[in-house]
Amino acid sequence: MRSTLWFAGAVVGMIMLLGPARDARPQEATAVSADQALQKLKDGNERFAKDMLERKDVGAARRATLAKGQNPFAVILSCADSRVPPEFIFNQGLGDVFVLRVAGNIADPFTIGSIEYAVGHLKAPLVVVLGHESCGAVEAGLAKAEFPGGLGKVIREIHVGTDLPPERAKALTIAIKNNVLHHTALLTQRSEVLKEAAARNQVRIVSGVYELSSGKVQWLESK
Repeated sequence: MRSTLWFAGAVVGMIMLLGPARDARPQEATAVSADQALQKLKDGNERFAKDMLERKDVGAARRATLAKGQNPFAVILSCADSRVPPEFIFNQGLGDVFVLRVAGNIADPFTIGSIEYAVGHLKAPLVVVLGHESCGAVEAGLAKAEFPGGLGKVIREIHVGTDLPPERAKALTIAIKNNVLHHTALLTQRSEVLKEAAARNQVRIVSGVYELSSGKVQWLESK
């Protein structure tokens, strides 16, 4: 109960901070479904992987439109790794995606509160939890490494799974997928707001793993 009230309070606070709902979405914005949003990301990733990027408008006119409000069609929770910028990976432009980045793509309370805002207030129909190959946070979790301060708290949130193969490389690959699926599930386990939105088909939550060399995102089936 206390957790639910905390998250609800976080959403209300962010709405008050970021402005009233009528100013949050540009008037000319066209709503898309979760399936359409996911396809836009898949198409953008295909362009990225094939080096066939579409040029995105970042000029004065686009900035002026976005100054009136935002209408992202997807929320992306990704690792903070410098090699994994979601806007590039999915070939999207200013105002297209609502991005949250933290080492290990973990679903902590502050990240979840931000996602609640994007889903509940901005009406984003899709949430993506994106891990990546060679994730240092997952590797540290796999090694059961201990770190001081905030980094230690992050690593303790990493979920590598059980019954992993003895080969380090294979174990890391599986652990990365396990961690992504774990934190995908936590979004609705830790948030009544997202759980209710998903139950009402107001949002779809999916997950994937980005391949560093190929540039492709491997989409995962939720457990």
